Amino acid sequence: MAKMIDFGIDLGTTNSLVAKFNKGVVEVFKNPIGFKESLPSVVGFRNDRILVGEQARVYAEKDPKNVVSRFKRKMGTTESFKIKALGQSKTPVELSALLLKELKTFIHTGEVPEAVVLTVPASFDMVQSHATKEAGYAAGFKQVVLLQEPIAASLAYANTEKGTDLKNSQWIVYDLGGGTFDVALVKIVEGELKVVDHEGDNYLGGADFDAMIVEQIIVPQLEEQGKFTDLLAQMKSATGKYNTTWHALLRLAEEAKIELSARQSAEIDLGRINVEDEDGKTIDRILDVTRSEFEALIKDAVDGTAEMLRTILTRNSLRPQDLMFVLMVGGSTYIPFVRRRIGELLELDVNTRIDPTNAVAVGAAYFAATKEIDLGAKPSEKPKTVGQLRLKVAYNRFSQEREELFGARVEGDVKGLFYRITRQDGGYDSGLKELTPRISEDLPLQEDAFNVFTFKVYDGQNNPVPTNVDDIQIKQGGIQGGGQTLPYDLSLVKDDLGTGDTTLECLFAKNTVLPARTKKTVETNKTILQGSGDEVIRIIVVEGPSENHFTENKKQGELVITGGQLQKDLHRHTDIDLTFEVSESRDLTVTAYINPSGPEFKQIFLEKYREVDVLALSQEVQMLQERLEKEKADALRSENYEVIEKLEALSDEVETLAGEAALLSLTPDDVTDDRYKIDDRKRKAAQELGRLTSGKRIERLRTE
Repeated sequence: MAKMIDFGIDLGTTNSLVAKFNKGVVEVFKNPIGFKESLPSVVGFRNDRILVGEQARVYAEKDPKNVVSRFKRKMGTTESFKIKALGQSKTPVELSALLLKELKTFIHTGEVPEAVVLTVPASFDMVQSHATKEAGYAAGFKQVVLLQEPIAASLAYANTEKGTDLKNSQWIVYDLGGGTFDVALVKIVEGELKVVDHEGDNYLGGADFDAMIVEQIIVPQLEEQGKFTDLLAQMKSATGKYNTTWHALLRLAEEAKIELSARQSAEIDLGRINVEDEDGKTIDRILDVTRSEFEALIKDAVDGTAEMLRTILTRNSLRPQDLMFVLMVGGSTYIPFVRRRIGELLELDVNTRIDPTNAVAVGAAYFAATKEIDLGAKPSEKPKTVGQLRLKVAYNRFSQEREELFGARVEGDVKGLFYRITRQDGGYDSGLKELTPRISEDLPLQEDAFNVFTFKVYDGQNNPVPTNVDDIQIKQGGIQGGGQTLPYDLSLVKDDLGTGDTTLECLFAKNTVLPARTKKTVETNKTILQGSGDEVIRIIVVEGPSENHFTENKKQGELVITGGQLQKDLHRHTDIDLTFEVSESRDLTVTAYINPSGPEFKQIFLEKYREVDVLALSQEVQMLQERLEKEKADALRSENYEVIEKLEALSDEVETLAGEAALLSLTPDDVTDDRYKIDDRKRKAAQELGRLTSGKRIERLRTE
């Protein structure tokens, strides 16, 4: 058979893992040093040495300026991390690549995989996903396939759970990790697992709980014990006096958080990090944090995740009793309050039967077992199958049935040849059959077992004939993924000449199963001379709700065609055929074909990394406030009291945002994720405002 990828990696915010599918089972590789499955997602630099994982985490106690963690949160941004020992900065992609290289050393089988499945949060946008792929290529992989984490976790559960009938079932995946949150509605139909709908937050996870402990418990205690000016701002500033203290306190907070999952209280020893106030006084004391204090801190955040879950249920016309359970995944679901609260709020069974820390890596390996290695042969390379018969085979590598249909199309001269399929345990033998250009066989499967069949071709003298297929491998009782889905709408930006407004035309709706393809035809509105600088067409694609204004969504790329690229003049009203394609790993390709002259333009969209300026962010939130006040006044004049009520609630959120953004603008070199959190919340608020007022725009257009 074609060689499968088999290797899957969970590239996590706080911990990462690597696993391999091998003959029906998945092995999570352990660190040869310490024999732990997980590798802390921490990278340190000491003189000319690079420290990765636990070594880096330990070194952080001594030299925090040269240790970086939680960089996944800034994947797909322009931010980098200054490394004092190197005299230079490292990007999240570069740091992630170092993690991936280290994970390769866990593979004790001696293999050096060239292809891998990397997991990403379902709520990652296209830019973040592309950055993750870049990290994989930078680590030396030649093929990188992305897999959404809720799918991975569900595959792990579905393929390891015993004694539960999952046929035609549905459940919710609740994935709360170190840095991100995803909630997804999952269905199994005829042995295929599909994500039907999802919500998420790229800036919500255990790392945020750690920050809450620091900001709301530790910092007030420090200010009470010593003399500090703007302590929190000084901690979060890259040049602040207490910047190293911020990172050290986050580590202490994380330890306390983990301890509180098993105990009712935890101690935070400030003496471990040597904090001195402005007068040189050392703050050396032990703080007691109770579980109830911690739970009060995270309550609103956890309740917010429950609200996302409710949104999915409402959108899909489901009641809690329509679901089997909520599957808990991610290290932060070890927190007892998270499990209890979600069960109480939603009146759903909370399923904790799978290891939340390795589920994503295990599921990635199961998915990798269904993906063929395709490294792409160079033009100068001769095919490895010269002199062989080549078969293009089709069958399910995971099957719920007792028989699986094996089909193949044979390329090459089949005259006088025969084939035979046998099951390695001796339980099945097809006998010798004439080889034809197309063959099919119903292969009987051993129940709940990994079935291996040998495929052989012979000539008339019973001599073996080489083929590209050695064996056929099928896991009976297994569940395979049925395709990933788009987490957001992808839309084409269009200028409405009739209204003078810019609108969005949805190309691919949220939850479209990938890969996907669609075509559009547009017409030129003027004559374009060959060789001129005039634009033939400008194609802009954005990611986000298609019902909103394009400025409220994220730009993903553009293709501009000018007269300088034409072979001859282009007349007005000429048709341009556009083809948009999105791969399984969310690569977006656009092809423009100009009729009838025939030039074809093709481009893969790769948008620039995200950049958020804190001063500009504050101004944008203020503008959103002004717009919101205007919309409230308009709604009041029209006596639309239902909309007014919703706008008032949104106004409270935007007012909070304005205060946070203004405070953040005082620290332009803030090292936290705050600017990205605020920017995301601003965008969501703008989208909600657009949704609430879209009826007014539609009514205006009707009147016109």
